[in-house]
Amino acid sequence: RGLFSEMGIWHDNFVAQAVCFMSPVKVQPLEEGSQTSELERSAAMAGGNLFARYASFIDVFFAKKFHRIGLAVGTRPKTSLALSFLFMIVCCGGISQLNGESRSDKLWIPQGTRAQEDESEYTKYFPPATRLTSMLLESKTGSLLDKASLQAALNLHWEIEAVNTTAENADGKLVDDTLRSLCILQPGRGHPCFVNSVLEAWDYDRAKLSADMNPLDTLNAMGKSKADLARMLGGATFDASGKVTGAKAMTMTYFMMMNRVRNGGGYEDPRGAMWEEKVLEVLRCDTPVCEKDVCACGYESENFKVYGQTTRSFSDVFGAAIGGDVGLINGAFLLMIVYLILNLGGLCHKVNSRALLAFGCTLSIVAAGVSGYGLAMYLGFDYTPAHSILPFVIIGIGVDDSFVIMNAFDRTDPKKPVPERIADTLAHAGVSIMVTSLTDFVAFAISVSSALPALSSFCMYAAFCVLVLLFFQITMFTAFAAMDATRVNANRIDCCFCLPRGCLCCPVVPKEDAAKAVEEGKKDPNQMLCCAQPKHSGGNIGRFLEHVVAPQLVKKPVAATVLFVFTAICAISVWQMTLLSIEDTQRKFIPDDSYLSATINTNDKYFGSSGTRFDIVTVPGDYFSSQKALVDIGPRLGKLDYIVPISADSFSSWAAEFKFACATGNVMGMPVTTDSDGLVTTKAQYYSVLNAWLKGSGGRYAKSVIWASAADPQQGIAASKMAAELKSVNKEVGDRVLPDAVFAVKALDGIRATCDSWSDLPGGKAVPYSYEFLSWETFKIIDVQMYGSTAQCLAAVLVITLATLGHPTAAGLVFICVLMTIIDILGFMQVWGLAIDSVTVIQLVIAVGLSVDYAAHVAHNFMTQVGSKPERMIKTMGDVGSAVLCGGISTFLGVMLLVLSKSYVFRVLFQTFFLTVVLGLAHGLILLPVLLNLVGPPSYHAADEVVVAEVVVAEKAEKTTEIGEEIGAKEPTLTAEGSPDPEVRTPSGKGKQ
Repeated sequence: RGLFSEMGIWHDNFVAQAVCFMSPVKVQPLEEGSQTSELERSAAMAGGNLFARYASFIDVFFAKKFHRIGLAVGTRPKTSLALSFLFMIVCCGGISQLNGESRSDKLWIPQGTRAQEDESEYTKYFPPATRLTSMLLESKTGSLLDKASLQAALNLHWEIEAVNTTAENADGKLVDDTLRSLCILQPGRGHPCFVNSVLEAWDYDRAKLSADMNPLDTLNAMGKSKADLARMLGGATFDASGKVTGAKAMTMTYFMMMNRVRNGGGYEDPRGAMWEEKVLEVLRCDTPVCEKDVCACGYESENFKVYGQTTRSFSDVFGAAIGGDVGLINGAFLLMIVYLILNLGGLCHKVNSRALLAFGCTLSIVAAGVSGYGLAMYLGFDYTPAHSILPFVIIGIGVDDSFVIMNAFDRTDPKKPVPERIADTLAHAGVSIMVTSLTDFVAFAISVSSALPALSSFCMYAAFCVLVLLFFQITMFTAFAAMDATRVNANRIDCCFCLPRGCLCCPVVPKEDAAKAVEEGKKDPNQMLCCAQPKHSGGNIGRFLEHVVAPQLVKKPVAATVLFVFTAICAISVWQMTLLSIEDTQRKFIPDDSYLSATINTNDKYFGSSGTRFDIVTVPGDYFSSQKALVDIGPRLGKLDYIVPISADSFSSWAAEFKFACATGNVMGMPVTTDSDGLVTTKAQYYSVLNAWLKGSGGRYAKSVIWASAADPQQGIAASKMAAELKSVNKEVGDRVLPDAVFAVKALDGIRATCDSWSDLPGGKAVPYSYEFLSWETFKIIDVQMYGSTAQCLAAVLVITLATLGHPTAAGLVFICVLMTIIDILGFMQVWGLAIDSVTVIQLVIAVGLSVDYAAHVAHNFMTQVGSKPERMIKTMGDVGSAVLCGGISTFLGVMLLVLSKSYVFRVLFQTFFLTVVLGLAHGLILLPVLLNLVGPPSYHAADEVVVAEVVVAEKAEKTTEIGEEIGAKEPTLTAEGSPDPEVRTPSGKGKQ
């Protein structure tokens, strides 16, 4: 009461003026300080509750503002367009600050986490230096270890040796490259390069293999353990003595030098990339041979099939998949535009159709997207591959808003001047689209705080786009609508508005002649095709919703059934939601019919149970004093149940090998003194002997030890690394092999805790590192990020709808519908085979934004209707229901063709948009109307009705009938509770209250 008393006379005029343009019956604004105004204010205090009065105040306040804006835009549409385009041009300046980011470790890995700190520590001493090129050869028949197959494999190796390329080096000079000029050197394995293959048994020499009468004996005489051979041979069989007897597959892996340099937001290695491209051409991976959806490279061999993979393979295949979807994306946009043309005004009438306006709508949406991108780039947010799905979001929201605006415009008085019609339109629809847009904006803005950089950047771009879209819908699209209405009033044809009488092939009949023909019962001569314009302002869809669907929803048995069905689906979805698993998405980006997908799947088939190699990095410190701790790293790791048992094959330690060399005297002939534990006793001797050993017989470990000064070993060691192996973290999911996120996180946390406890190492710690650990770090927080971001968005929905709708019941019902929609989406994601990953996290945030639109428009329109709850609900379905449904259908059409996409990103986009549209529309147009009919809040105009009714009573008592005559209402009878009798006509003059 105190709040509204402070508003005083201003509030009286405000309410009365709002009723003027929101009700067909005009009410004269009250004079300040008059006795009538005082009576009205007292009546307002007596009628309705605080929430109802606040809701009415909020609606009238914003309606008045939008009425003024609409009047300005409708009066000067060209000026409004010019200013809008000027704003767009200013925003486009931000595109000059474009910074693309495509590195996966900078997009999908949580920032500021332990994994990134460990990677930084690792790369400080051991920068990336390796590119991998691997081939998996699978026998067509029998074993791959027969002589003919081994000779064919060796011939393939020599074809790789023959590859010669020319590319620019770091200095910009052209250089010729071969395998031997680019590979990492590691002599002593039958080849000067670091090549991992069983062919080293014959030193990669064709003559030796040709002369070998028993290749299996030679292979078993290599000195490789059973475990080591199992890493190079797939489907290997062994006899009782552990000797290999056959294998179905074998690998050939080439370790190449990394010569990469930063290029914008990514890296490039032109020399390595060029050589790999030629290797893939040799393997003919660009023309794969497919058998039962398994596509091997097209390399011709009678003995085996070839599956290839290089460092560049992922980017090549993913880029090709995205590029191949360009046609689908363009087709989807075209479908959306055609649907927009058919539903904004149709093509049934030469004058009243709105084809050009549909293009104006598209232009305003594109302008909003460009402007939003520019604003985000001004602030330095990176553009990422995830942004490729943002246009679908912008179009979905923009088209929905356009339908709402034109739906409101069609309900205005066509006899009024165009500026007034535009003002009335925005007074009604502007508030509605503001509610949804602000909710979307805040929901996206909140998610900018996500620890996932790709999600954070995406949400900032989306937030700006939604905000600018609201601005352009009001200033640009509405200006187009005003110009289109002016064209209609001038009776000019839609597509050729510059011609007064239309074009030769499609002339326009003057209004008078057309009206006369209709009066005579003839067909409107300006009508085209066989279709007629619908009589219902919401079109055939609006008529169906108002006269068929809505009357059924008000029936109690139907309402009870709806509540039961939606509650049951939600309960089942909660159960299914708990079954959602966390998965690594990297391989999902690879099309199923690509050679790379077949390579990965075949590798899983033969080597899926292999463990994960990782390094233990030691930091600067006193290595001499920590000799025992360094040697004991292997035994300490061996006690962990998720570590592969320590052996020469699974663990590599320069410290242990150096101790063994000292004990056997194999230290380049240098004198060394050791204690009873085999540790060097003199510090100077320790560093000098170790340096000599690493340059000689211990050369394989030379790159594992980084000296503080290469010229002076006595300055000590800056860092070192040792390699160990975790047990396989993979599990079979159907016919796929995927990382077990739970086990991976357990192993990651366990190895970190163990390394942190080694205080006797140099520097008092050790750093475990593997590139896979970055993905595992995501496993730790991805579900928290998804549910956390979704919860924040839902909280934003509740707060913003409460502030803008003005009534807790309306906001609460919208929140319930959005919450149930999101729960159902999560449940159906599990049923559809989707999982929690970096892509679905983004899609779920989008789902919140889209589902709000479907519910909030309906709730706001219900608040503006007058009458009983069933009457208001039925009117709402006929009024805004058609716009909401058309907006949802257009969004679905925009992604429908993406079901054919080979890209995981776009397939998930289709699946989640499909779920969002279907479930969002179901909750917004079925469940929400039922709830509004049962427990819906009073109308925004309920308090105004009480005010006007009591004013009439007071003035009748004083023999004053000015306002009563102006309103045209009969005297109401007040009940004992002080509310008007239901039979008394309302200020709108329409039936019962």
